[in-house]
Amino acid sequence: MRPALAHVALLGGALLVAFVVLELSLRLLYPPPIRFVYPQESYAFDSETGHALRPGQTAFTHDRAVHTNSLGLRDREISPEPPASTLRVLALGDSQTFGNGLDLSDTWAKQFERMLGNLGGYRWEVINAGVPGTDTWQHEILLRRLLETTHPHAVVLALYTNDIVPRQDPHDIDATGQTNTWSKRLVYLSKRSSVITWVHSRLVMPWQARRFQRIGSLEDIILAGGKDDRAERGWHQVERSLGTMKQLCDARKVLLRVVILPRRDQVSGSNHHQAYNGRARTVAERLGIDAYDVLPELAAAYRLKGDALFIPWDGHNSAVANEVIATRLAHEFTAVVSRLGSR
Repeated sequence: MRPALAHVALLGGALLVAFVVLELSLRLLYPPPIRFVYPQESYAFDSETGHALRPGQTAFTHDRAVHTNSLGLRDREISPEPPASTLRVLALGDSQTFGNGLDLSDTWAKQFERMLGNLGGYRWEVINAGVPGTDTWQHEILLRRLLETTHPHAVVLALYTNDIVPRQDPHDIDATGQTNTWSKRLVYLSKRSSVITWVHSRLVMPWQARRFQRIGSLEDIILAGGKDDRAERGWHQVERSLGTMKQLCDARKVLLRVVILPRRDQVSGSNHHQAYNGRARTVAERLGIDAYDVLPELAAAYRLKGDALFIPWDGHNSAVANEVIATRLAHEFTAVVSRLGSR
């Protein structure tokens, strides 16, 4: 038994040394893996939307601080009415608006706020009302509530490819276990390893992508404009929700705008499909809503800065990409400041 145990110990030691060497080598060649700090942002069940950010929490998104106010928004406390000489903009969207993996100051909403500065002689507030894992039908519900509690002058909805889905039964959404379950903690802990992160990114994810291609990924169908009942039901829901949002805003003389966010592979040029972008513009135009497709600006920035536009090993937009989005919005809002100020 002793020789056998000695061989097992020797093999285990050799594998451990090889793992350490590989780990150190990958850390030299690639960006460091994502570091998750606990607690990650937490959610409560919502009878209408399924889940909502817990109000008054101090947590993290990856290793960046998250503080939510009494409304459950990732922002400072908001007065019910905008202060005097202040124009208030409400930023709605999913994790790309919330800022997964980013400081609040790096989100497009807050960069947009800084760029507006004292435009038109006003002070500007841009409220980050992004909630991870939400879709357009949930943004419609959030808007209805926040129009009553924040009284904005304008609303900007950031639309993303995975928001094109039909309304769901809120009771089918797992609110409390989205980020801080023990299984997710083990996954996040393992992702601190460059070896595991590299294997997942280079081997597991491509395998999953090929599998989705065989069964028909809904996002890929939406990007390509393929005929699919799931996609059509999603688009019908988006049009219904945007139509309702337009009515709600018009009733209060609130400006509504949509910014169309492209997927990462569209920005990099590895996916040339733009049916999603075109249809989103068409839907918005039919409803009388101005929509800004930021794919051209992000693609141009990618040619200069490459993968710096995305959080390494994650795929969400980085501070660099959010700056591009905020710049486009600031340019567009320069033309409407007089209209907002006359409300």
